[in-house]
Parts: sequence; C-alpha cells; structure tokens
Amino acid sequence: MPTRRFGVLVLLTLVALPFAPHVAPAQVQPSVTAPVIRLNQAMLDLMKSGGREPAWSRLQRFLPVMQETFALETTLRVVAAPYFDQASEAEQRQALDAFTRRSAAQYVDRFDSYEGQTIDIVGERPGPRGTTLADTNLKKPDKPPVRLTYVLRQEGNGWKILDVLAKGTISQVAAQRADFQASLRSGGLQGLTRDLNANTEHLLGRS
Repeated sequence: MPTRRFGVLVLLTLVALPFAPHVAPAQVQPSVTAPVIRLNQAMLDLMKSGGREPAWSRLQRFLPVMQETFALETTLRVVAAPYFDQASEAEQRQALDAFTRRSAAQYVDRFDSYEGQTIDIVGERPGPRGTTLADTNLKKPDKPPVRLTYVLRQEGNGWKILDVLAKGTISQVAAQRADFQASLRSGGLQGLTRDLNANTEHLLGRS
C-alpha cells in the first residue's frame, strides 16, 4: 500500500477513536494552534541548548511539552493495535511512558544545534472529521523551508496533536505503526516497551 494512502487510513482511524468532548465556554475557547506554538518554542529551545547541555537534562525539560501538546495515548492505541487494548492496565501505562520518552528523545536527538532557524505557522485549514491542519515552515537561513503539517483535534478543553505530516503527506503515525510491528509480533506490548526504552538510551548516548 502506498505510504500516502496508508497515512490517510491511519489518520482516519485516529480521528474516529472515541473521546469525551467538553467544549470550553466561548469566552475561554482555546486556540487551535496553541499546542503547535508551544511545541515550536520548545523545539527552538532544544536547538539552542544542544551541545552545551546534557541530552538527559534537555529530555527532562522537553517531556512536559510532549505530554501537553500530543495525544500520546490516542496515537499509541493506534500504532500498537490490537496489542495495546489486549494488554493489562499496568502494561499499557509502561508502554505509554516508554513511548512518550522515546518520542521526546527523538526531538532531543534531531534538534541539537541552532543555526538561526525559525519555525512559523503559515496556514490553518479544516482537516477530516473535525480535525484542523496547521502548516508550519522550519527554515534555516539561505535554505528552502521544510514543511511540517500538524493534525490537531480537540480533546477535553484543549487541542492536541494527533499526527505530524512531513512535506504535507508523510505521516509520522503511519511510519511508527510500520516500525513497531516487528517488536509487537515478537514480544507483544511488553516487547515494544523494552525496545522503546532501549532506543531512548541509544538516542541519548547511554547505550
């Protein structure tokens, strides 16, 4: 199945998952792009602290941002299906913690130097089934911008990021689902948790 089509199917699965909606009163309606703005600021902070602060220290500062801005449990339920729903609550908690830390560690690893980069939201448009797509440009001086599109859905009284589309079409969630299959098939959710923790250690240089 082509990557783009698979990414669309994963996105439709994500937005179809049940959640308990609670719309905030109109006078305090949260901004749709608030999570993206928060994430962009944290990414720039990661870049500027790279090379002068230990990776594990940077991870600890970035973890709360990851938890605040991303719908991590919703995403893991999709990328680890059907193993996540078949596991015990304790196994689910351990897997979610490992997934959160590995996801944050990827940002720490990727955004480790600052060369005058800027990150700007350049557009906002409706997505499928009540989602909103926020287009951003990550740009280095004298380089073409890199387009990242964030897929957001309202959960509770705020908005959360469900997926990130590189170049507007390449789904991060679809890539994760493909990457996790070998661990899930060989060791179930516990096997995935083990491999995620090992990968975090590797990304942060402690393997």
